[in-house]
This record gives sequence, structure tokens and C-alpha cells, in this order.
Amino acid sequence: MGRLIIDDTTIYEIDEECLRQKELKERDMKSADVEGTKSRASDTNKGKERPAP
Repeated sequence: MGRLIIDDTTIYEIDEECLRQKELKERDMKSADVEGTKSRASDTNKGKERPAP
């Protein structure tokens, strides 16, 4: 059984297993996003040269 949330005259039941799966999925998406950003950033920096001082 999940948690019950009472809001005035409305009652909601939270499915905790569904929330856990959603959080895991979001973490996986974020970690994949961060890894993809790192590899893209390193690729773009390889071809750039700094101007002479």
C-alpha cells in the first residue's frame, strides 16, 4: 500500500514502487546526459586554438 495524501476533500494514493522506478529512470537519464556532455565538450575543444598573447 502506498502513502495517502489528503488535500481538503480529495484523497490521493501514492504508488511508492512507481516513484522509485521513476527516480531510478531519471538518475539514469541524468548520468547518461552528463557523460554525453563530457564527451561532446572534449571533442569541441580539440580543434580550437588560443590566440597568441
